[in-house]
Amino acid sequence: MSLGYAEKLSYREDVGTVGMTEVFDPPHILQRKIEELASMIQKSKHLVVFTGAGISTSCGIPDFRGPKGVWTLQREGKGVPEASLPFHRAMPSLTHMALVALEKAGFLKFVISQNVDSLHLRSGIPREKLAELHGNSFRELCPSCGIEYGLNS
Repeated sequence: MSLGYAEKLSYREDVGTVGMTEVFDPPHILQRKIEELASMIQKSKHLVVFTGAGISTSCGIPDFRGPKGVWTLQREGKGVPEASLPFHRAMPSLTHMALVALEKAGFLKFVISQNVDSLHLRSGIPREKLAELHGNSFRELCPSCGIEYGLNS
């Protein structure tokens, strides 16, 4: 897989905590948290979701700080991580689709994403309800006419 965006990044020594392990709650605590989140969503008037690499790792896209992330491996003197499939063939996850369902139900008002993988757009989040803070590897905007073009997505 080509991780062109990762290969072009400059080496940075201070990238924060890397390689943190994932924490799993026991089932009864997880269920309580799910119910609490559902209640907060139902009561919300302006639900906005901020996503990062974690939403796309289950789609086969490596993250930066995880145990096999770009910066973690870089710190260990290793190359860019392998992905399970080509970047452009990654499909939106159940989490992406849950956000689409929340948007269609009128709960989700906006998504702010740090990801460049185009999975939010491909999942069905409307362009006008999405801010991609780091851009999009599969979208180009014509500076003359303002039309956005999709590349391989």
